Amino acid sequence: MTTLRTLTAIGLLGVAVIACSKKTPEPVSAPTSAAKPADTVAQAQADEKKAQAAARAAANEFGDGKLDPNDPKHGTRKLMGLDVAVYVDGKQAGVLRYGELPTSMNAIDLEGGGKRFRLYEYLKGIGVNVDAIKSVHLHATGDQIGSLEGSELRKEKDRFVFGFISGTTGAPQTKWDTDGLKNEFVVHEIRKVSVFVKKPVPKIHPQMVCHVAADGECDQTVPYVDKASIAKGTRIYLDGKMMGFVKRRNVGEALSMGKNEAGEEKYSVAKLVAQMGVDPASIKDVEMLAGDDVIARATGEQFIKLAADTTFTLPAHNHGKVRVHVPVEFQAKEESVRNRDALVSAILLYKSDKPSSRDLVAISEDTDLSVQLAAIDDAPQLGRGEQ
Repeated sequence: MTTLRTLTAIGLLGVAVIACSKKTPEPVSAPTSAAKPADTVAQAQADEKKAQAAARAAANEFGDGKLDPNDPKHGTRKLMGLDVAVYVDGKQAGVLRYGELPTSMNAIDLEGGGKRFRLYEYLKGIGVNVDAIKSVHLHATGDQIGSLEGSELRKEKDRFVFGFISGTTGAPQTKWDTDGLKNEFVVHEIRKVSVFVKKPVPKIHPQMVCHVAADGECDQTVPYVDKASIAKGTRIYLDGKMMGFVKRRNVGEALSMGKNEAGEEKYSVAKLVAQMGVDPASIKDVEMLAGDDVIARATGEQFIKLAADTTFTLPAHNHGKVRVHVPVEFQAKEESVRNRDALVSAILLYKSDKPSSRDLVAISEDTDLSVQLAAIDDAPQLGRGEQ
């Protein structure tokens, strides 16, 4: 248990959890010649990571699905969740974290309280045409990539499941073996997901297990992604599908509701939803998230009735993450509950799907902090040497 808590603390600081190869890739032939320098380095890294992975597996650091009842839900472990971007042909389609999973998915409940989720169901739930998927690339720490062919995913839907490092929060992790797959490289902690449906599938180097740039080095950029399209701001979902996200430059006068008592410009959440292409009157339920916690829930009728009081501001240096003025009617029922402002990482709208059955969590400094610490890992987008 000490090891798990240590791993959690490291995750909070943003230090990468190692992804390792299940088995050493076989070198490309040329038996009479020495290995190329890049292949030699890759081989050494793979050997080292294999040994580290074996040690960690022996220590059960990746868990067996059983949750520790003494591991507090609130505290540092809830703050370690990186916002893992999911791209489809280069366009962001969502964030892979527990709180933002489509509620149409059927969780696999494990003894002890653990949960698993089918990758096939997740991709379908966020709007991907799963019948047309060519390949899914799972980006690990640094350059390395695990992958699934679309045909492999469709053939064994129940095989490819994932979980989260602390059960209902934290980084996502693969929970399947790679025996017999086209790519047998194992990714434990997922840092990004790239799905290819219409675009050509980038090649993965057989020894270095990465996409390769023109200079022959591993390329950390995500294929086809425009950096401006990365969803750093508060995300808006409708029935599991991401409709858009808040960009400061796109929040204009049309959303304005005047100024609040602090003199800050405030904007309408309902008008924001409409700007994303969703008629507020058509919504049956609304949830607001801070990280993986549901901090507000309302029926569509409540949302419309209290639209004038449900406003947001744009704090400086938060990349479009909004602070919502949450009416007391939307919050957890506590003795001291009152209208409060809260940082919100995602707003979930429901027309056809049902809202989650999770308990509401009281708005606090902890919930605000979980929003502030979570971020899309786009450092590699800057290129090597600029991270």
